[in-house]
Amino acid sequence: MKLNKIKINNNIFKLYFKKGVFVPTATTGFLISNFLKINKKIKNKKILDLGCGSGIIAIALANSLNKNTFYGSDLSENSLICCKKNFNKFKIVGEVKKGNMFKPWNGYKFDFIINDISGISSILAKKSKWFQNIPSSSGLDGSKITIQVIKNCSKYLNKKGKLYLPLISLSNCNKILNFAKRKFKKTRIVSENKWFLPDDLAKYQNLLFKMKAKKQISFDYKFGKFICYTKILELKN
Repeated sequence: MKLNKIKINNNIFKLYFKKGVFVPTATTGFLISNFLKINKKIKNKKILDLGCGSGIIAIALANSLNKNTFYGSDLSENSLICCKKNFNKFKIVGEVKKGNMFKPWNGYKFDFIINDISGISSILAKKSKWFQNIPSSSGLDGSKITIQVIKNCSKYLNKKGKLYLPLISLSNCNKILNFAKRKFKKTRIVSENKWFLPDDLAKYQNLLFKMKAKKQISFDYKFGKFICYTKILELKN
């Protein structure tokens, strides 16, 4: 286990990491910054981070929001070890459990759920440095896990509870969004963030264009660059 410096929205956190623990990406930062913009003054709320990894989302939110309780769950044993150690390091009030999706949280209700679980095509995840030593079971079009979260989260949300999740263009965003609109009364895109596809994925041009043609993923291609996006979706009961 070692300490790594993680920069999130101009704040630097020193967190414990072990092999196989997901390192936060720009998407993690987008989730945190948009959550804070919308929920500036919340207190006494219960906030769940699905796929908590190192615990960075709870730690970054607690750095700006006082008097809330944070919960995290992950399938990875190493993630649980690091998250618990990081919670203790930063004196986070809350609870960390091991398990898949919502299984550890039977009987719990939350005011907010934040989902940062893998949301890109499993084929591309296997080829990406982002997911090195990290298993991905999001399916060919990257929608499987996200749709499962949307389908099952309602009974774990309080009456006015909200779910936040990323729509990443390396997945079938339209499929996910259409499903969300059938399950939730209120859906809205709170931000859209564009970025260039890293070289380790951009080299698979033939695969990328083939997947786009099948509407499994989406992107723009200009001046020899793949331009992708991450949209942050807010769902409300």
